[in-house]
Amino acid sequence: MEQRAGRGLLGIALALIVAITVTDIGIGTSVHLGPLLVIAPTLTASFAGPRLTAVVGALAQAALVIISVFHGGLTTTNHVAQLIALAVLSALVVFITYVRERRARELSRVRSVAETAQWILLRPPPRRIGPLRVAWRYLAAEE
Repeated sequence: MEQRAGRGLLGIALALIVAITVTDIGIGTSVHLGPLLVIAPTLTASFAGPRLTAVVGALAQAALVIISVFHGGLTTTNHVAQLIALAVLSALVVFITYVRERRARELSRVRSVAETAQWILLRPPPRRIGPLRVAWRYLAAEE
């Protein structure tokens, strides 16, 4: 289910790149929608890892290059600034996604060690104490 949701969100990010590009080219040079392309890698970072986020960022960058070619070339100050800003933002989002994943892996390792230590320290009680039968169940506090 979660994987399907990720695919759906990836589809939305890619559709945004296409829609923004087509709309920007179609409405002419009076309005610049290219800066909205930052939405795609930012959205992707919310559900994907650094690799997929980088791919979407690169696709957004390519779309901005296409927009720039249609609206006066890559050498205009406005387009150069937009390309640099998108590249910097995409790189920053990829870095943040990498750090988030690294911390999640570290947290998973710490939880695994803690669970193992709990099981080692919590020996099961004897089945019988005198005439009484003993039943027990361990539930971790985190759950």
